[in-house]
Amino acid sequence: MKSRILPIFLSVAFSAFLLSSCDKKEDETPVNNNTANNFSYDDAFGVLVAVKSVSYTSVGGFEVPVEVNSGSAFFPTDAGATTFADAGTVSLENKNLTKQANNIYAYDDFLNPLTLSNITWNVTGNGSIPSFTKTVDRPLPTFSGFSNLPATVSKATGISISLGSAVYAADSVIVMITSSNDAVLKSVAGNSGSVTFSSADLTKLNTSTVGSVSISPYNLSSETIGGKKYYFVNESSYVKMMVNITN
Repeated sequence: MKSRILPIFLSVAFSAFLLSSCDKKEDETPVNNNTANNFSYDDAFGVLVAVKSVSYTSVGGFEVPVEVNSGSAFFPTDAGATTFADAGTVSLENKNLTKQANNIYAYDDFLNPLTLSNITWNVTGNGSIPSFTKTVDRPLPTFSGFSNLPATVSKATGISISLGSAVYAADSVIVMITSSNDAVLKSVAGNSGSVTFSSADLTKLNTSTVGSVSISPYNLSSETIGGKKYYFVNESSYVKMMVNITN
């Protein structure tokens, strides 16, 4: 079953990630990132995502970063389905995720934060879902170009955001611009030099003084366990807050 949109709201990065649709999958080794790799999970019986979110706000003239690490997982009842199965206990770095009513798992104990220094998943299994432990060898991707992100986005002129060498260890990069309750996003290859939003791309955004620009590089690997494919995603999101969206 083809999936398009899923209501998983761990972070801005994860929401953007799940709104992407696509056609390419990887194995555990790093992939050639010369082409865009927008992820879909049509053949997956499980998707487990580790996310580092870094938001920046201006305090006394200084940009202050706030980092929150999170994890989420879901296990489709059939390959690519939009209903999810109970997988028993799911943990990341030996810290249990909370199972929601819809069988989506999310880490929510932020008083006991994840470090994501050793991304190891443990699933006890249940029913058709096997028990497994998986250490993801690929690093969390990074973005070092925060200082170059725009403070203002003009809907009339559009905007080009530089990526290039500022992105590390990413298969793809999701770039999202938000304004109030609206958002536009694009996904590009991990080695793209930049991403451009035209004035037409930005039409749906309202003017705002509380917009944001986020850069979310991610990589993924997969493994077949018990004859079923599971995806493991590492994603980082760098969010510039209080961006002006103007006409």
